Amino acid sequence: MFFGTHLFAQTSAISKDEIIGVWQINSPRVGNGYAESFSFFKGGTFIYQYDPSDDTRNITQLQGKYQLDGERLILTVTRRKERIGGKIMAGAVGTDEYLFVFDNDKTKDVTEVSPKPLDPFFISKVHKLSGKIDCLINNRHYYKVSSDPDAINHQ
Repeated sequence: MFFGTHLFAQTSAISKDEIIGVWQINSPRVGNGYAESFSFFKGGTFIYQYDPSDDTRNITQLQGKYQLDGERLILTVTRRKERIGGKIMAGAVGTDEYLFVFDNDKTKDVTEVSPKPLDPFFISKVHKLSGKIDCLINNRHYYKVSSDPDAINHQ
């Protein structure tokens, strides 16, 4: 007896060519900007962009190197972007997603001292029935929204 459709046809290790591009969390659709996302580049570097709509987050971006080892994604963070200064204000009704926002903050680039590889992340490719590639990174769902890792304006 058959009780439903099988959503995921296959899971496997993601290849070095397949990982190149922009991977956005939770949705294959891009609205007025990317949500939390990874950009993986051919040279073995990555940029992780936190959700840009969160206006009170101090660290906004991580940069570094990555390696794929089967189903293990090994990241080494070498730089980060942080917000400093500014004042907390009430978010504008109807235009700001959050109740609180920073005003007059500045962005600072910070180089990590003695960067070391983080504990490996588990990454697996999931082929959906539509043939699009998406993946799980430590059980968080990311969708490949562009094959061009420069598709995001990494500010």
